[in-house]
Amino acid sequence: MVSAGFHPYVGGSEKQALELSVALKDAGWRVVAATRRLTGLPARETVRGVEVARLWAPWRGRANSLAFMASLFVFLLRKASTYDAIHVHLAGSPALPASLAGRILGKPVIVKLGGGRGIGELGASAGTFLGRLKIRLLRWLGPKFVVVTPDLREEVAAYGLTGGHVSVLPNGVDTRTYRPAAAAERAALRREWGWPEGLGFLYVGRLSPEKRLGMFLEALADSARVAKPPFFVSFVGEGPEERSLKELAAKLGLKAFFHWPLTDVWKAYQAADVFVLPSVSEGLSNSLLEAMACGLAALASRVGGTVDAVVDGKTGILFDDLTGLGKGIERLLGEPGLAAAMGKAGRERSLGFSITETARRYEVLYLAETQGEHRRKAA
Repeated sequence: MVSAGFHPYVGGSEKQALELSVALKDAGWRVVAATRRLTGLPARETVRGVEVARLWAPWRGRANSLAFMASLFVFLLRKASTYDAIHVHLAGSPALPASLAGRILGKPVIVKLGGGRGIGELGASAGTFLGRLKIRLLRWLGPKFVVVTPDLREEVAAYGLTGGHVSVLPNGVDTRTYRPAAAAERAALRREWGWPEGLGFLYVGRLSPEKRLGMFLEALADSARVAKPPFFVSFVGEGPEERSLKELAAKLGLKAFFHWPLTDVWKAYQAADVFVLPSVSEGLSNSLLEAMACGLAALASRVGGTVDAVVDGKTGILFDDLTGLGKGIERLLGEPGLAAAMGKAGRERSLGFSITETARRYEVLYLAETQGEHRRKAA
């Protein structure tokens, strides 16, 4: 597993890299995670049974990226006899040395792309000279790409990156850790964080413009003027919009709570009722799957992998525009028990996205790719 960041750094890609590694290890695979060395962390350690190699990457910015790329390339060549396939999480700078090493060694390389269509990795890369150069090099090196939704496969094809083929494999969630809480446990968590009684709306993730959280707050305030049962909203995360969201919530008179990213974020899900995801674009949100696994109803924009995960009207409410968002909020506020019923159905649906099932599907991909590489060598 190659990832620029890894545990204890917490992000969507880093979380998937760790959870998938653990699930594969539990299934009998030997997994080594190669990542950037951060200050204060050992060069070698074991995290939940997964071997972690933290590679030399001094300095900052672009120099840091170049140093990590060089360290990774050397590491992959030196350790060639100890692994059969390379799985890169995100198509950032590490994807290039990994793909080159795989090409030299004749080993399959799988690159998992991140982000939603138009605003994800490919869209961002296409806007810069170095990004376009990276896309051209990946096109030449020809790794296998993995995306989480069919529409992202179409985007990969649009950039001419289908030479190594593209597979659609959804993200997975640990449904044993992320689970609904009993009523007493849920009440205790609310008291611990100072959350009031009433319907709890929750967002977990980066507080950034493309998430349209300001739009959600305004729609929530407008809907509350029509139906006024007790409710509150909580944000877990950080980002450039944190200050403006706090100011907007205060201006609108909303009960809003802000928490920095939590290592035990499942407790936030367990204490809430509705998970909110009003993004402009999404791949397949880890936070959405975690929320569903914890028994939350979803209130989300009809984009990307969200459409595949949420069954509109059964496990949550999908909306296309501000009007639809407002109507969804009014339904959840005005129909007692609706959020709980949708959350129960969402928990059942989340079992189909378990990390165990995701790992099984990756096993099939790894075996197909390694066997295919062996056949090519024999030919």
